Amino acid sequence: MRVREVMTKCDIIIRPLASALEAWRILSSTGLPGVPVVNDQGKVVGIVTGEEIVNAGPEMLSEGTQVQAIMQEDIYVLREDSPVTDSWTMPANVFPVINSRGRTTGIMGRTEAAQALFKMASSMFQQIETIMDSAHNGIIAINEDGVVTMFNQAAEKITRRDKSEALGRHLSEVIIPQGLLDILKDGQYQSHYKFSVEYSSGTHTYLTNRSPIIEMGKVVGAIGVFQDISEIEFISEELSSVKQLNKELETIIESSYDGILITDRDGKIIRANRANERITGISPSALQEMNTQDLVNSGIYTKSITKAIVEKNEAVTVSEQNTAHNLLITGNPVHNQQGEIVRVVINIRDMTDLNQLKNQLEQSMALSKRYHDELAQLRRKFIEQENVVIKSTSMKEVMEISLRLAQVDSTVLLLGESGVGKEVVAKTIHKHSKRSSGPFITVNCGAIPENLLESELFGYNKGAFTGANREGKPGMFELADNGTLFLDEVGDLPLPFQVKLLRVIQEKEITRVGGVRPRSVNVRIITATNKQLEELMQQGKFREDLYFRLNVVPIKIPPLRERKDDIIPLVYYFKKHFEKAYGISKEFSPGVYKDLLNHSWPGNVREVKNVVERLLVTSPGEIVQSVEIPFDFTPQSQVKPTEAADDTREITVNGIMPLKKAQLELERQLIGTALKELGSTHKAAKALGVDQSTIVRKMNRIRGAGLN
Repeated sequence: MRVREVMTKCDIIIRPLASALEAWRILSSTGLPGVPVVNDQGKVVGIVTGEEIVNAGPEMLSEGTQVQAIMQEDIYVLREDSPVTDSWTMPANVFPVINSRGRTTGIMGRTEAAQALFKMASSMFQQIETIMDSAHNGIIAINEDGVVTMFNQAAEKITRRDKSEALGRHLSEVIIPQGLLDILKDGQYQSHYKFSVEYSSGTHTYLTNRSPIIEMGKVVGAIGVFQDISEIEFISEELSSVKQLNKELETIIESSYDGILITDRDGKIIRANRANERITGISPSALQEMNTQDLVNSGIYTKSITKAIVEKNEAVTVSEQNTAHNLLITGNPVHNQQGEIVRVVINIRDMTDLNQLKNQLEQSMALSKRYHDELAQLRRKFIEQENVVIKSTSMKEVMEISLRLAQVDSTVLLLGESGVGKEVVAKTIHKHSKRSSGPFITVNCGAIPENLLESELFGYNKGAFTGANREGKPGMFELADNGTLFLDEVGDLPLPFQVKLLRVIQEKEITRVGGVRPRSVNVRIITATNKQLEELMQQGKFREDLYFRLNVVPIKIPPLRERKDDIIPLVYYFKKHFEKAYGISKEFSPGVYKDLLNHSWPGNVREVKNVVERLLVTSPGEIVQSVEIPFDFTPQSQVKPTEAADDTREITVNGIMPLKKAQLELERQLIGTALKELGSTHKAAKALGVDQSTIVRKMNRIRGAGLN
């Protein structure tokens, strides 16, 4: 913007010998901020403003003071074509303006310059924001406190957050991961950092460059530029696959003992292998300049097979006899989507080597099948796991092993603490197996009384025992036929029943209670336990032969405290799940995410789910500010282990209540006291003379009754 666009145009001037009163009258009548003082040669020698007249005082009017006595002589003169910014860098407040000939054409004050510059800045800011929103890449900027200050429309699409929800919020509330926060700490530029984010529509891969914002040598913020490269990654992978397949195809063609020719519909030779050179004596490079009719004209063949294929629009086989070879020539048309012939593939076989070529063909077919199986296996790795949230390397390895095991029927033993997701892994194996169309039956071995185990798992015939269904009942093994049977807490099986289970696994048949006829079952067995089966074997509580039958392929699922990368994604997943389920919407403060990340999670993924639900439904307001994880029982870290309570502690009854409620209340007090004193369900179970699974089951029943 130039001075001529902002200045006040006027040709009013005043001479140095004029009276100050005249200058005052000019300023009063025109409202100008000042009047240029010009000498007899037309040169600007000063300027008179209202400030000079006021400073001179009223005496200058009565004494006939001249302009030259009060004017500013040290002045700055602007040219019409000068930038407006020149006036902002000068110390004066009013500037005379001259044209290219030095003639005074106007005057400009600092106020007008400030308004013009503000307008320019506003326009530039609007242009910058428009440019930012027009960018295909997401752009996010934060200040030194990690608060989002810039958020363009592409970033809205990437993060699934509106700009109004992002600006002014801490970065941890807007996106995951939060690598920009690391830039604030170390001030180092990060380029081509790649990460993936899971959405309901699939996993997207992003490439980001992160830079610190530095002012006066200090990091005052950071900016990140994100580019969605999911399609590029997919295309790159597909292109690599195509290149690899093309290379494999070329290798197969060149390794074929048969001569192979590929032509267009007019017979022009596009490609030929080396075997064809052995038969025809013409090199592949020379053949690419020829037509199949040229081969007929040269006497190599008696007729053009390409012409016959185009005429019949189907595969054609002919026999040819030349001086050196007895040939069997087969040509196949290749059609486009419109059904038109675009290529012809010709196979030239020397019949004298038929047996050898047959073996090579079988090898090629086997190789093709292996490539197909390998490609299918690679694609299965990228299958979207419904309701599975994994980020840590250890869990990704678990899922990769599970997907490989899904392709076979090997017995799998899942090991890990309670709540780590053993059933999720079992379902994943079943879902991607050949049995996926069959049933997936789950049995909690610790929840079934010993006297009912056989009838529940193997079923019973009518009249097998008192209270039995008149028609009989199929067991879990029969219900899982042609599918998968998941035996959870298999370590809780009583020793006598383990013998029967071993026989069923070995013989693949069951006999119902009260029955005599064995029934064949086709069931894949997946078992799980949170106990040390080796210790149980040493104690004589678990059969060694059953252990080795179940422990064909063990998978150790690490506890959540050993895979902290999964904690925040799990919190985010369960938060969205319960918000949708309960029709609520709340945000977690950065401190909440930090506390959740640092918690030890003795209950693993199941505890994460419960805690997130409790925080959402019990915390007031729209923002959860703090984490007070509401344990039903005192955590181990808050008590000191002591000796178990005396088994003879006195029990006092102070009133009458329903027997069932009294039993629950007694169990609640006993279990609560044992946990408070001993610190773990394992020690409490030992002190109370029951299994650990019994303690957990009774705790769940107490919660369900509302007595906790």
